[in-house]
Amino acid sequence: MTRLNLKIALPTLVIFFASFTAAATAKEALPMGVASHHAQTRTADITFKSGKIIEVAFASVEGGKEAQLSRNYFPKIMPLAAKYGGKMLGSFKVTAIVRGDIQPQMIAIFEWPSLEARDRLLDDRQAQKLFPIRDDAMTFFKQAFYTTDKDITVTFRQDKTYEFFNAWLSDEADELLPRYFAQSAEVKNKYGPPKFVASLTPFAGGPTADYILNPHMFGIVEWNNTQTYYGLAADPDFKKSVPLLNRSLTRMDMMHATFNFPK
Repeated sequence: MTRLNLKIALPTLVIFFASFTAAATAKEALPMGVASHHAQTRTADITFKSGKIIEVAFASVEGGKEAQLSRNYFPKIMPLAAKYGGKMLGSFKVTAIVRGDIQPQMIAIFEWPSLEARDRLLDDRQAQKLFPIRDDAMTFFKQAFYTTDKDITVTFRQDKTYEFFNAWLSDEADELLPRYFAQSAEVKNKYGPPKFVASLTPFAGGPTADYILNPHMFGIVEWNNTQTYYGLAADPDFKKSVPLLNRSLTRMDMMHATFNFPK
């Protein structure tokens, strides 16, 4: 199995692995979205704050490695991550890959005060001693960095599915994307409709590496479920607008996921 050189990615991985134990941890101990019960549906609020660096990670871990991480890695690394301002906003289980080539098991979202704060964790000698434990477990990793000019609060629901997408735009996107959205709006009403809940701006001047994604757009869309998505995709009226979307893109990675609520 090929191992990844993840030295620069440490801050993400430090907190990312917490998602494997979050479900078994008491709610009040989780550095995640604020979970609650509304009627019979659990919800969790995540606020994307202006002036912060928002990091989104897509990753997979080798089966059987979770136990060694929980015993030998988490208890030591988590206090170090918090020392430098790293904060986990939430994690998600990937349930379907609907477009694109990357196939992670999980998605995690983080907040950092700055990239400099993130880099200080890289240089921490105590943290560096723990790297081999983490590196041994990771089999796939991609990440991207975003900002927002205003606070955005999203309420994630247990009974919904969330589409995460990164999009790379073509030269025709400025003209064709508005036409796509206008033409497809009516037919989407038959399938939920899907709700666009967040759009973040790619962070200029971030780190560069082969595992860093640099899309032009990132968004989160709420669906009733993945079957609803495929129903829309197969609708003859929706198919009429698809060429406009495809001509607007050079690449799109899109996956469906559910929020990891504590049990």
